[in-house]
Amino acid sequence: MGFFMMKKTAIALGIAALGFGAQAAEVFKNADTAVEINLDLQFSNLNVVDTASAQARNYLNGSGTQVQFKVSKIINEDLTVFGQLEYDPDPVTDHATVVTDDMKFGIKSKTWGTIQMGQFDTYMEDELMEIANYFQLAGGLVANIITEPSAGNDGRHLMWKHQIGGFGIGLDFTSGVNTGAATAATDGSNGFATTVSYTLGDLKVVYGSSTIARYKAGSTSTNSSKAAQGFGASYSMTTDAGVTKFAFLSATNTSYNATAAYDGLDTKYNMASIVHDYGPWRFGVINSVRDAAMTSSAAATTYNEVGTMVSYDIGKGAKLYVQNSNYGYSSGLYNQTEVGFVMSF
Repeated sequence: MGFFMMKKTAIALGIAALGFGAQAAEVFKNADTAVEINLDLQFSNLNVVDTASAQARNYLNGSGTQVQFKVSKIINEDLTVFGQLEYDPDPVTDHATVVTDDMKFGIKSKTWGTIQMGQFDTYMEDELMEIANYFQLAGGLVANIITEPSAGNDGRHLMWKHQIGGFGIGLDFTSGVNTGAATAATDGSNGFATTVSYTLGDLKVVYGSSTIARYKAGSTSTNSSKAAQGFGASYSMTTDAGVTKFAFLSATNTSYNATAAYDGLDTKYNMASIVHDYGPWRFGVINSVRDAAMTSSAAATTYNEVGTMVSYDIGKGAKLYVQNSNYGYSSGLYNQTEVGFVMSF
């Protein structure tokens, strides 16, 4: 009888939590088990130079809306088992297919670090490749406020990470299986990335290098890059006028192409950003010079990309924002302005 009463209580708490914003994440929790539901809501009006027509179009957009289920169980004072599943419904398209994003499970040790497997961003992507563009809120038709260097596959992914004092380290392995291959001999290379960081007060420096799996996860198509490496740093400065964070990234992607003339060429990225927080306001600007390698359809070209964002924190996880991206094409291709609302709880 006590077991059923406990389940009813947990369900009742969960239902009550879903109605009261700040408490919504915690559905059930006892001495060693926690179940959470998190919601990320995002709606916006997007004006973008369309990829197909190279003309400006206006869209109602819902990229970023997401439901996350998280569970964890404490085994002992050192070990915790955890899992996470994310769903990405499209709140704009009628009868849209519901797809998943992060799917992972693993074990965390205070002594030995965290090991997890599934589908999720690499440690190298989170810690290094996004060190300068972390502040973006918009989704748009282009995934990032500026072109982000590739770090590796998300799927078929095994990762170990650990923090020891100011030092952080992450190792990513991704399986490069060609799902259409008749034999394992044609599977090609797997992916492996090593990333190290050091934090001293308000200063953080990061270095990473990776070999990218030849085939995209769950696909017979090949990745456009075979390798990546980079160095980044950030520094936060606090004054009476608020908090200002400076960040930069210098990274290189080495191309993969079946045609020898386009294989092994480097695309270089040099970007810097300044983000200032003052009360509920956030102002961010990023500039990236992308030296793109020659491809079968274009000569080697330099693109000067600029992204800006202003957001206002309404409170309780809700924000209004305006974001603009210029990707440096002479035709204005992909350039976009997005005005929207996001809320996390």
